[in-house]
Amino acid sequence: MKDIIKTRKKTLAILFGAVILFAFSCLYSTHPRPVETEDRDAGLFRIWAHSDIQPVNESEFFHYETAVLDVAQNLPGLNAAIVAGDIVYAKKDADRYYRWFLETRKNAGIPYWFEIAGNHEARDLGAYLRAIGKPLHYAVSMGNMLIILMSDEKRTPQTEISQATFLWWRDLVMRNQDKIILTVSHAAPAKSGLPASMFPTMRLASSKRFEEVMKRYYVDLWISGHNHIASSISPKFSRPVAFPRTLFVEVASIHLTALSGIESYVLEFQEGSRECRVLTRDHQSRRFVASRSVNHTLRTGFRRGTGEPLILFPSGEKKAYFLTAVKG
Repeated sequence: MKDIIKTRKKTLAILFGAVILFAFSCLYSTHPRPVETEDRDAGLFRIWAHSDIQPVNESEFFHYETAVLDVAQNLPGLNAAIVAGDIVYAKKDADRYYRWFLETRKNAGIPYWFEIAGNHEARDLGAYLRAIGKPLHYAVSMGNMLIILMSDEKRTPQTEISQATFLWWRDLVMRNQDKIILTVSHAAPAKSGLPASMFPTMRLASSKRFEEVMKRYYVDLWISGHNHIASSISPKFSRPVAFPRTLFVEVASIHLTALSGIESYVLEFQEGSRECRVLTRDHQSRRFVASRSVNHTLRTGFRRGTGEPLILFPSGEKKAYFLTAVKG
């Protein structure tokens, strides 16, 4: 009886949270214009952005496998993938679940993979580092695009990023204003305008320091996860008045629950164009949702460039991105 009461209370809490998120979004969220998802130009540079895979047990493997199968069969030619944290659920058997993730992602046929650790990985960062083979914080340079990726550093519900890592991010942003800048963290800043960010446990800790930088410098897109509630209930895009140059995109979640589907996002960049399209993908119906996809104007036109992507570590070291861990 106690278990039944506990389950009912948890369900009611989730439903209440969903109602609050919806109300908050109606009051405070910006609504970037929707886009048509058909008749896409050939030759685009496309990134598959997703997060919050975290199967609780093997019976939930099909959530991510459904998404990967849809990508493989219906979205060929994706250039890269971003995973914004929470690949695994628990510390127990994490190594086995990471192996499953790495094997499953191969089926997507995507050449480059860029992951970060979320709050679930932060329970055992050693296991994450061993399995994924990348540092907690790094940046990727591709043509005139710079992707800055910052992992959770502490085992708390918030995204905890150290001051040293913030200063590294700040310096990269300041020095690369001629580039298209994407920031990736597991949770979004407090003033992102995303509904989930109204809750302290669902936001980036000490985010004011990041927000002060964005008031003065361009950050074109900020990609985050953490909030599992479906895009049909809780909007996943925001361009707040305080940061009109930045589109915040919440790419969660792959994990299927009563309040979330198997969703992800595709970022499209066209050579020479300032227009970026962010498309919501429903993997269960195998379609893009035009009403929940948006356009965003970048600071400068996209240039793909040539050669392998480069990785930039916080130490300033550069390395050609031929590492085995990055290959899909």
